[in-house]
Amino acid sequence: MISQFTTRLIGGVLSAVCTLSLNTSAVSAGPQDNTRYGPGVAKIEVSDTYGDRPLAGDIWYPTNTPGRMQKADKSKVWEMAPADPNGTPAKGPFPLIVVSHGMYGNTFNQAWLGSELSRRGFVVAMVNHPGTSTFLRDPDQARELWKRPADLSRLISYLTGPSDYRALIDETRIHAAGHSLGGFTVMLLAGARFDSARYETACNVETPPVACGVLKGWSVAETPGDQGAMQADLKDPRVSKVISMDLGGTPVFSRASLGAIDIPILVLGSGRADMLNQDVESRALSRALPDTMTRHIELKDAGHFDFMGKCKPEGFAILQEHEPGDEIVCIMGSVERAEQHQRIVEEILSFLGS
Repeated sequence: MISQFTTRLIGGVLSAVCTLSLNTSAVSAGPQDNTRYGPGVAKIEVSDTYGDRPLAGDIWYPTNTPGRMQKADKSKVWEMAPADPNGTPAKGPFPLIVVSHGMYGNTFNQAWLGSELSRRGFVVAMVNHPGTSTFLRDPDQARELWKRPADLSRLISYLTGPSDYRALIDETRIHAAGHSLGGFTVMLLAGARFDSARYETACNVETPPVACGVLKGWSVAETPGDQGAMQADLKDPRVSKVISMDLGGTPVFSRASLGAIDIPILVLGSGRADMLNQDVESRALSRALPDTMTRHIELKDAGHFDFMGKCKPEGFAILQEHEPGDEIVCIMGSVERAEQHQRIVEEILSFLGS
């Protein structure tokens, strides 16, 4: 999760970046690029019976044209992910990874990851979570936090059911990944369960975890009905592996449920710990999970925002001038972030291939 003062950026500067009409130009793969596929991307809308919670986002998929990529260059702060919009898909099936964004984030945040993984033979799908995304903020929907993992289950059902992408997906290899609040979301999908008693205990201390302020601010689990919905089993048995990227919310998980998780979990934490206390988040999560199911990697020098897109070299100074306080998202956000992205992709590929 991100702190309250940074949400102004996610809803302001990043919103402006993402809604621009993009002027693209073709770019070719670099000399160090040994990927097999190109990064196809298309818009998706989930069609199902949830009329009050429409889902829309992006799907990244492999193409047979690795040299055909475009790169948007309209943002002064952010570098856009290489993509081949609506490119012709390569012949599948491929593993599917559904991705959950963080608090007040959106599908642009992990577009870089979708691009990288699609070029390596994965279908990567992500939607904007209603109520807790940049463009869809609503206090009632935010309170219904149990619906975030359900969004991913609906996405899986749609893609493996009535969508045009069904033939691309290997239904025996469905995975989930999430950053920050998205990490919390995919852990619920893996079988972790919210614990109201732990919530009260962990959050009623002098210096509560960051996640407590967010959950309290959204009035999560304040009524018996909401407590029941939050504590329900939200596991999706179709998901065979889960990747948590610097999650927030570990203190409110039932320890019994974490100990009973029966699928492999990759726990990626930020060694710089610039936003979240690793002792109560990723480290605590890895300790509570079964040893045989868990791989915990604390990325040296990585920050919380290194799981988001790369900033341009001048991005920090621009934010410092125009959005004071928000420049935190671009600390070590250019060359150093590109190096962290490479490490993140390597760890994810190693985990998914094991």
